[in-house]
Amino acid sequence: MNVFARIETACARVVEDAFARVFPSALDPAQIGRRLVATAQAAPGDLFLVRVHPTDYARFADDRDFLEGRWSAMLREALAAERADGVRVVLDEDPDVVAGSLAIEAVVDERVQTLALERPDGTRVALADGLTLGRADDNGVVVRDARASRHHAKIVADGTGWSVEDVGSSNGTFVDGVEVRRSRLDRGQTLTIGDTPLKVVEAA
Repeated sequence: MNVFARIETACARVVEDAFARVFPSALDPAQIGRRLVATAQAAPGDLFLVRVHPTDYARFADDRDFLEGRWSAMLREALAAERADGVRVVLDEDPDVVAGSLAIEAVVDERVQTLALERPDGTRVALADGLTLGRADDNGVVVRDARASRHHAKIVADGTGWSVEDVGSSNGTFVDGVEVRRSRLDRGQTLTIGDTPLKVVEAA
């Protein structure tokens, strides 16, 4: 992103946050789409992270896959052909973003830290996009725990790191003891499925 685009984006964020605090209103998908197109046209990147407050994320969560697909398609149509291939959008929740507002981050380099989940018995499973966790045998990480749902959670790569997303479990998904719908995972944290702790470690 060039210096003028950075200044314009920073100013827009300050103004947007100020209005959101004084005149709180619900975000809508079209509003996010317009911001995405403006950001993508000003900044290089093949991945665009849309960060919203948890209350706004909760409204979009059930339709997140659909919305991410529509926003990604919108960007591919708006961008020049040489930039459009492979561009995608990921929606994430961020408590530091003001409710009714949003922050968009353009990511060019999609290298992510190689991490794994360490089971209580010491065995490890490397994190991978779409890795599923739960009690059923068809999961990538099978959790033998009566309080774990058959299909409990999944791992999502967003281009800059890893997140865990609860997929409608009965007893919730926890990161460092806090229940989450979707949360970033970093080395040293503990992901709990049912009563089973899975430590986030560097992959061997």
